[in-house]
Amino acid sequence: MNFKICTLFFISATTLSGCQSYTQENSNIRNNLYSGKIPEATKMLDESSLATEARNFALFKMEKGMLLYLQSDYQNATKNWIQSDQKLEDLYTTSISKTAASFIINDSITDYTGESHEKILLPIFSSIAFFANEDTNNSIVMIRRTNDIKKAMDTDDIGKNLYKFDIFSNYFSGLVYETKSEWDSAIIEYKKAITNIQLNAQNSHFKSAELQISKDLGRLAEFRNRTDILKEIKAKFPNLTWENHHDLLKKAEIFVVYESGNSPIKVPKEILFPTDRTVVRISFPEYKDIQYKSKISEVYVNSKLAGKTILMEDIGKMAKQALDDRRVRDVAKMAARVLAKEVAARKLGDENPLAGLAANAFGAITETADTRSWTTLPDTLQVFRISIPANKLTTVSIKPEYGMPLEQNFTLPANKKKLIRLRTFN
Repeated sequence: MNFKICTLFFISATTLSGCQSYTQENSNIRNNLYSGKIPEATKMLDESSLATEARNFALFKMEKGMLLYLQSDYQNATKNWIQSDQKLEDLYTTSISKTAASFIINDSITDYTGESHEKILLPIFSSIAFFANEDTNNSIVMIRRTNDIKKAMDTDDIGKNLYKFDIFSNYFSGLVYETKSEWDSAIIEYKKAITNIQLNAQNSHFKSAELQISKDLGRLAEFRNRTDILKEIKAKFPNLTWENHHDLLKKAEIFVVYESGNSPIKVPKEILFPTDRTVVRISFPEYKDIQYKSKISEVYVNSKLAGKTILMEDIGKMAKQALDDRRVRDVAKMAARVLAKEVAARKLGDENPLAGLAANAFGAITETADTRSWTTLPDTLQVFRISIPANKLTTVSIKPEYGMPLEQNFTLPANKKKLIRLRTFN
């Protein structure tokens, strides 16, 4: 019996130690992505183990949705993201059996339940995709879904630290509501965005965002005769001006969404944890930055510089904050798991030294960090909005600091809103 136990431990440990982390496993997919070879990355993803592993269903749909989105297949991108969102919702009540197994072995064997920022970003990107596909109704549905997720996180006291890096969701909500002429709803969303910035004044990189949102809020407040809001804006920015809303309604508008760089990826980090008899290793993930050069884009209208894109979402910082927020809780869980393994190995070793050695080896090897994450995300979301003459051919160009510019021609009727987006990787 002891020989069988030893053999089982050694076989299990060997099998688990031969498994690559998720970050390692999908490195070729990411390399194709970073090189702009999106179809090749999509093919590799479809042929990877991620596509068939039930525990990674939600993660596969995140990654697949983004690759389709980057190819402007917005309809199928949103289908994948909605499926991922639904799976995460279903997993909210965790399977007891799989939780028990993860306590004994490690977290990577369980269903992927998503980081807090990923749950928020699923409906945000779905809203962008629907809007790009000129489906404003479903774009608003996704906006409401984002708000529902935030409310649930507030109730559970998780995710709240992420919001200081998320200005985009409220600002984009305002843009969509403006498209549907729901001015008061847009005002509410713009006020939320500004409040978020002001509550986190240390985030100085959102100062340009505050100015832009204040202009849009001031324009609508003036249009709706909201003197209370106008007084607040003028008190903080006495020299701030904006376009008259009646004049804007006679024009068309272009909404630019610039997605820069690549979000950080998870890598394992070892933590030494002392017990009563020895020191054991705990492996917890941390985010590693992916370097890139293009931090901002210039926007041109008919070859004339209109301005630069404005940071509204720092996804990289959201990712790190989400991991930090759960670090203490999860390290405590891992420590308890390691102690349980050590106690079991010690008891087994008292009966049979060889079996105890095998159990210790199994415990050390299986205690590995879960590096699964949504790796195809950009690092930031930036915006720029331009009014253009109605019914007149206009050329709009987005020129990143590095890489190929995007240029499109538009002839749009009055009060028509059009979204164009660009992703750069390097």
